[in-house]
Amino acid sequence: MRLLDEHPDWRDLYEAEISTAQSELTQKGFRAEDTSVVCDIFSLPSRNHQTFYGKLIQERGIYKMIYAKAIQNSMWFSEPIYMYTFQEAKRFENHPMKKGRIICRAKLVEKGFVNSLLFTVWRLSEKQPDTAVTPSVDASFTALRLYEKGNITRSIIYTDASKLAFRGSADHSKTVEFLNNLHLSFEELIGIGE
Repeated sequence: MRLLDEHPDWRDLYEAEISTAQSELTQKGFRAEDTSVVCDIFSLPSRNHQTFYGKLIQERGIYKMIYAKAIQNSMWFSEPIYMYTFQEAKRFENHPMKKGRIICRAKLVEKGFVNSLLFTVWRLSEKQPDTAVTPSVDASFTALRLYEKGNITRSIIYTDASKLAFRGSADHSKTVEFLNNLHLSFEELIGIGE
């Protein structure tokens, strides 16, 4: 996760990123009824994985995700860069040497994956420590918010899932692994790049 000069605090960057992504989704016609949103997820990864924001929606028993992805090309790099922020993609939309863009799409999501995700979040305590987020260039930032009737009911924000607080004293190694790889699971679902 890379912090920006204009957003040196991860909380400020997170809010700005969500706002930019939601604005792009709305502009491009990807709207959802507030009451149909199950959760939203934001990922600001490292090692050139895909930055994305998505809303998981349930409509008539079917799950889908509307999402935005940030992509940037530069004349200095032959490959596109996926781990940059929405703020940077927006800033470089018309830059002469960099090309930033935000791609918005929708994708169906399997009910089994949604159930696994919700069960995993249920295993976490209601209150989470601030120490679960340690900003660094090598860290992948993940923020997941659960919704009920259009209202946020839980927020899980971390760069290292092993620092999250869990219910009970059972072994949570598989849950930690699932959460640490959650951005990769969503990346596999929505793909990298265009």
